[in-house]
Amino acid sequence: MFTPRKIADNYREMINSIGFYPSMMSICFLLFAVLSMSIEYTAIVQEIKKFLSVVLVDSEENARTILSTLAGSIISLTVFSFSMVMIVLNSASASLSPRVVPGLITRKSHQMVLGFYLGSIIYSIIMLINIKQLDDNTVAIPALGVLFALIFGLISLVLFVYFIHSISKAIQVDNVLNDLFKHTKNVIQQIITRQQQDKIESFPDFEQWYPIGSHTEGYFKGVHSDKLCAILAEQNIELYIVVNQGFFTVKGYPFLKCNHDLSQDPELLEKLLNCFIFYIEEYISDHYRYGLTQISEIAVKAMSPGINDPGTAVKAIDMLSILLIERLKISDTNYSFKHSEGSPLLYLHETSFDELLHDNFTPIRNYAKNDGYVMTNVLEAFKNILFIAHTNEQATNSLFNYLTAIVDDINEHISNQYDRNEVRNMLRAITRTSEEQGNKLLARFEHQQQ
Repeated sequence: MFTPRKIADNYREMINSIGFYPSMMSICFLLFAVLSMSIEYTAIVQEIKKFLSVVLVDSEENARTILSTLAGSIISLTVFSFSMVMIVLNSASASLSPRVVPGLITRKSHQMVLGFYLGSIIYSIIMLINIKQLDDNTVAIPALGVLFALIFGLISLVLFVYFIHSISKAIQVDNVLNDLFKHTKNVIQQIITRQQQDKIESFPDFEQWYPIGSHTEGYFKGVHSDKLCAILAEQNIELYIVVNQGFFTVKGYPFLKCNHDLSQDPELLEKLLNCFIFYIEEYISDHYRYGLTQISEIAVKAMSPGINDPGTAVKAIDMLSILLIERLKISDTNYSFKHSEGSPLLYLHETSFDELLHDNFTPIRNYAKNDGYVMTNVLEAFKNILFIAHTNEQATNSLFNYLTAIVDDINEHISNQYDRNEVRNMLRAITRTSEEQGNKLLARFEHQQQ
């Protein structure tokens, strides 16, 4: 049985499939081919053909040769292009992170190229089967259709060159990191802009609200906010999402809270729960946290013995520091004013700064704790965040708590005096952002060495 939730999940899966845009473009080309054949022999088109006679075929043999060659050649381009996509996805999964694969698959430019190939093949084949002998022993040749097919073939060659250039750039780690950074930063800035426009001074006491348990298990990935807020406005209720995006829920887990008790209204509960999305893939457009996670995982992968690319790890760490600085501008409780002119109808629990530090820097710290170069750059990233966050007491405490763990790892795994001097210099730079806590951290570093 197709429930609204299943329909929504299937829709999301379909539009994020590598075959979605190629399928849509193929249908468009099919419709264009039917349209071409319906007007091919009209009086107006016959007049137009007289002006274009120099570029139109005038024999059955030439038309069949051109269309057969075009169809076969574009099929070869399509096979090669799809093979390149598979190679890129395997390479990205092996050398970067499996989590970046959905983003590469859904890159619309690549899907459009593949769709144009498939559409051109379909168009050429339909033109080919419409070359037929009439009752008066003449041959009907869709000359204008053959011209369009030839134009599509030439465009396909240009797109093939673009595709090879684009797909070769897509797998380069610098380009992947830059795209992840830009998209993640844009999502964060959209939230900042929305909160600045619709700023609220205080939040309700969510502890007094009524819990709502999940009706399914899986990773909570997002919510259809327009649909949900419309229901909330209609019923005059407010909702608070307790868990972070990406949190794994089981049946019955209270991941929502409502300001009214809805336990006696199962129909309304079902409508509300159908607005929530549970799936596996991670798309940055759903939440900036996924972008941070993917950048962190690329840094960890770069430190693996098979790749051993500390430069990429350092670049990823610098990007994380910039994104975390941007995150400081977001309230820990997010909200939506959709379908409401007064107070928000929907409140969302943002991933805390503590959790972001733990989730994104702990893998890097564990895999790079023997590398003095990378660990020094981790300290520099924290110094840069502290430079901006020194007026935010809660964020500063979180940063120094985590710096304590970093210093403990450095003391345990880095004994080379040159590397330790570099770490010491960086810790002294950190003391300039917060002298008291920085001195405690430096003393911990010196004491454990002794």
